[in-house]
Amino acid sequence: MSKKVLNRSLMLLLAAFIISGSLCAVKSTHSKTENRIYQGAEISGTVINHEGRPVAEAQVIASPARGHTGILPHTFTDAKGNFRIVGLNPESYFMEAQKESDGYASTFGTFHSAGLAEAPLISVAENQAVTGVILRFGPKSARLTGRIIDAKTKKSVEDAEIILRRASNPKQFYSTSSQSKFNVLVPPVPFTIEVKSYRYEDWSYSNDGSGKHMDALRLASGQRRDLTIALHPK
Repeated sequence: MSKKVLNRSLMLLLAAFIISGSLCAVKSTHSKTENRIYQGAEISGTVINHEGRPVAEAQVIASPARGHTGILPHTFTDAKGNFRIVGLNPESYFMEAQKESDGYASTFGTFHSAGLAEAPLISVAENQAVTGVILRFGPKSARLTGRIIDAKTKKSVEDAEIILRRASNPKQFYSTSSQSKFNVLVPPVPFTIEVKSYRYEDWSYSNDGSGKHMDALRLASGQRRDLTIALHPK
């Protein structure tokens, strides 16, 4: 091979190497840009208690206002009560906080919060970062535990529904299906208890224990009350 041909081959090889390197560089830059573009919106802020102190290890959930299927975007607060949720689509979100292990029920439901807790609706645009959101817990809840049994056989009743309502506003309620045993947080205000099952007569909490009429029950923050509810077959 002549020297001229060899030099030309070397030049072509060098040019190909430079072009290849340029393409790699462009690809790498595009990849970084693409990650930035599709990172999504984010919402960050702080969870505090009713005294204004930060709450660590509280769960924060972003619930899309228009509904959602699957796992909701969520995170947990750090030691200073701060949180950050990323990768959100551009829409409105109800921001909810909870930490049941410390007696803080969800800030979203009106039965527990009733204006004493804050669950704001936050709207984000594409790739927007909304900061400084404050989620405030109300006073710590009390805890209601117990079991539901058949009044005659003393066997567990598995298919009952428990309905708790604020005495001051029955429209503010919370309901849950029982698995014979229940363990729920309740606000430190007067509330009523109803238990329903298609196989049994309706039961209501009453001070005399009869279950025939309805009285309100009130527990203090942090208090625990255990009930055994006996249902009578229809």
